[in-house]
Amino acid sequence: MAMKDWLQRLGGDLRSQMLLWIVLPVAAILLLLSFTSIYSHQRAMRALVENRDLALAKLAAKGIEEGLHNCLHDLENLRDQGRFRDLEPTDYPVLLQEYSPQLDAFDEGVALMTRDGELLGAWPDTEVWTARMQQVMPYLEQESLGESPALLITWEEPSSRRTVAAWVVAGVGQGGALVGAFSPEGCGAEHTLRDLTVGSAGEAYLIDGRGAVLYPPNRVQLESEAAIHLRMDGTDMAEAGAHVHQDLAGEPMVLAHAPLGQDGWMVIVQEPWNDLLAPMMRYSQITPLVVLLIALGALMTIALGVRQVLQPLEDLRHSARKIAEGDFVAARDPVGGIAEIDELRITINEMADRVRNYQTAMRSYAAAVTSAQDDERLRLGHELHDDTVQSLVVLSQELERVQRDLPATAEPAREKLADLREMTYSIIDHLRRYIGDLRPVYLEDLGLIPALEKLADDLAVGEAIAVNLKVDGTVHRLPADVELATFRIVQEALNNVGQHAEASRAEVRVRFESDAVSVSIEDDGIGFEPPETLSALTERGRFGLMGMQERAALLGGWLSVNSKPGGGTRILFYLPTSG
Repeated sequence: MAMKDWLQRLGGDLRSQMLLWIVLPVAAILLLLSFTSIYSHQRAMRALVENRDLALAKLAAKGIEEGLHNCLHDLENLRDQGRFRDLEPTDYPVLLQEYSPQLDAFDEGVALMTRDGELLGAWPDTEVWTARMQQVMPYLEQESLGESPALLITWEEPSSRRTVAAWVVAGVGQGGALVGAFSPEGCGAEHTLRDLTVGSAGEAYLIDGRGAVLYPPNRVQLESEAAIHLRMDGTDMAEAGAHVHQDLAGEPMVLAHAPLGQDGWMVIVQEPWNDLLAPMMRYSQITPLVVLLIALGALMTIALGVRQVLQPLEDLRHSARKIAEGDFVAARDPVGGIAEIDELRITINEMADRVRNYQTAMRSYAAAVTSAQDDERLRLGHELHDDTVQSLVVLSQELERVQRDLPATAEPAREKLADLREMTYSIIDHLRRYIGDLRPVYLEDLGLIPALEKLADDLAVGEAIAVNLKVDGTVHRLPADVELATFRIVQEALNNVGQHAEASRAEVRVRFESDAVSVSIEDDGIGFEPPETLSALTERGRFGLMGMQERAALLGGWLSVNSKPGGGTRILFYLPTSG
């Protein structure tokens, strides 16, 4: 009877009606909206973290790959010295010891071996390399070693159970190969991954094609190799990507991977997803008492969530997009919101600083390489002109003298000598064209426009492509570095037209301004689909356009490429001449 009276009072009391028909439905709706908002927040946060970790993985992979290529370059320089062909095999160890100061990167030593397993020389320890022959021999016997410029291999030392990596380059002496070994921490891996900041509890590591963890070494916290492959199951290992995986304990982990250019090598960046979540984002674990409190403050929670979470994340997303476009200071100013968002902004800002510093370093390195290439071209051009060409001219004169001194009865010999003179003249002509490519004499003596006219004439003669050179503005001499950069960019562009464009005509237009010069190169060839950024072409092994863009950027200019399949190609670049 008392329960019936209570139900009647509940149905007739105004406060009860409001509770039953207004407050409870509104609270339920607000709770649903709250969970929906949190879910959206989680997805947005997850996307940002995945993108950040993916960018870190790519950045680390690029740095490690650069270090590996620098190590390979040192080994190839040793191979290309040429002295291996002049020495007896017994002298190879002495030669390796002589060049040891240039091989600091190979902290595990360098060895010279034959393809059939004979150790010709080693540095610093022959006994160590004798013990390694069983691990190295399978790679020396591979047919791919003769087809590829180099192989990157790894093996596990039987005695210490340490993993050792090595570059193998063929073409040394009579069928020999150089093997330069280094620890996984070497060649830039330790420096790159040690300085990589992955949130508060994240980590980054490097694995090889066998799935072995190369760096950091001796980490018991890392999962087994089988677990790594299990977690990566179903993903495309050839492409960089980021995902959320369950670790062996069932905890969600944000995991990003970026492959290196070497087969199977990749950088993996991972961090616990739960550590990134704010307490507000774990409502599934909140007690019923907290649910009641949320019901009373649902409207305030939604309003606060929009103001403190979604809008700052949107602002941060716009900042991240600007960073991707090259505005590295876009995330400097706080966007408000909860502390975790500001921590994420700071992390993104640190990542942007690292990318900018890396770009600056790479630009400086590219400038040094470009300058060295230009100096080497100039030196080779001088040597060919002053030595080889002059020797051929003397040879031609001697042939003429011998032909003239032959008796009249030696007509067949006269004809042979005449043919030899013609061949000599042809060689001289070819050498002079090569010298013109290496050392643009027209540019040095006559200036930019005559040098470009010579380029156009050479393309017209060599590739049967009509090249029209147009000049706007008042022609005047430019600074030497600007003239050389302009010449080299146009030279590379016209070479591309001749080799790839399948064009019948091309036009080069040069515009002289008071403080700048701009040049456009346009053809009617087959065109192509340019990538979003020219740096993407380097992943396909095409460095021409990237090199042209770097030349322009090093002088404070810019370069753009407009093309489409079947619609030809237009390259435009701008170089300031002052300031």
